[in-house]
Amino acid sequence: MDVTNINIASSGALDGNGNGVLNATTTPKISPLKGGTYCFLASGAIPASGCTLTLQHKVGANYIDIGDDAVLTGPGGCVFTTSQSDIQLVIAGNNATANSIDVVIAPV
Repeated sequence: MDVTNINIASSGALDGNGNGVLNATTTPKISPLKGGTYCFLASGAIPASGCTLTLQHKVGANYIDIGDDAVLTGPGGCVFTTSQSDIQLVIAGNNATANSIDVVIAPV
């Protein structure tokens, strides 16, 4: 089953402020999808000062945003449909690695 259930507080793939990209090759990793309908959920200490969690899928050679609903600026989530298997999570605007942010990506 292609479920991602991670906490990004201690990721070595992120910079000193907790910003960067997580995908199938990082630790923690984003599990590849099989196409279909999924939920993207985030909870925890997401800073209110401009932190964004953006879910992207690879189309051709480039990653593109899945959609406006898959850009989170606080705890929440969305349901999305994709035919792609390669996805990544972009964390930007984070200001502290101590933030404990839980992310789940799972089939609906």
